[in-house]
Amino acid sequence: MITGLHHTGLVVSDLDAAIAFFTSQQAFAVASRFDLADTPENRAMLQMDDARARVALLRGTLGAIELFEYSDAGHCANPGREVYSAGIRHICLQQDLSDSLYDGFVSAGAASHSRPSGLGTGNSYVYIRDPEGNIIELEGVPWAPAAADRPWFAHTAIVSPDMPRLLAFYALLTGQESARQGAFGPDPKFDRVAGIADVRFDGGWLRLSNAELEFWQYHQPPTTPVARQALNTPGWNHICFESDDLEADYRRLVSHGIELHGPPQDVGSATVLFGRDPDGNVFELLQPGQGAALTVKAMIEERQGRAVDIARTAWRKQLAAGVAGQ
Repeated sequence: MITGLHHTGLVVSDLDAAIAFFTSQQAFAVASRFDLADTPENRAMLQMDDARARVALLRGTLGAIELFEYSDAGHCANPGREVYSAGIRHICLQQDLSDSLYDGFVSAGAASHSRPSGLGTGNSYVYIRDPEGNIIELEGVPWAPAAADRPWFAHTAIVSPDMPRLLAFYALLTGQESARQGAFGPDPKFDRVAGIADVRFDGGWLRLSNAELEFWQYHQPPTTPVARQALNTPGWNHICFESDDLEADYRRLVSHGIELHGPPQDVGSATVLFGRDPDGNVFELLQPGQGAALTVKAMIEERQGRAVDIARTAWRKQLAAGVAGQ
């Protein structure tokens, strides 16, 4: 069974610079660093001709990111990185309604087309780009708990030319039902956040125990299909879900005909498998080894993780009851 969203993978050209950026605002801290060897097993698992990479796993509140600097990444063309481009497009960090996180990341080298602004939801929103051009959404929320002294991981977003199909796939993969769906735009408020005139798009969400999956399909400008990307292509490149029984999940995925790179593999600290969704995006399932420190449960039970989870659960209940507005 899938227990939550473990991490989102990002391929970078300069691992040390990326670590410095993502740890600069206390959003993440280095949990581990290691080298990935170019073995036949790793080549098969990742479907690559050269698997050599320097890797860093960064832990945040309620979610993690894994940074890869591949030795053989120079030949990879940069994929489309517009907000409407198909693929794993951004992660979202939340905090209170101040602009301090935005200002801090800009000081650390991020770029942005606008400052945080509202959409009438009570939240503030802004897209920034890290020094390598990867998108991060920063969201200010009115329900931020007083105990939260640093930002927390909220969701990973995937843009698709066929959102209903992809949403159904991840509902099957995770065992969760769609939390909500909607159509958005045209509206100047959305144009300002997206940085696009007359933007129109559909959105959908799947809620996991620690974070959400967010899905977008843009109609203006349209999201179009893209070629399958190798795992060493620069940018956000895979989503990892934690499993408490990887063998059972493997059999379940095989029974549904889901494309997998191969059976589960023991990588020392965990057992993992990789596969592809209907759009060609890579997903990973991971079952932590005995005594692993970085697990979905540990992230939820950490002090700030508990405080955020309690506060957002209360806010969702108010929304459902019509007390907190839209």
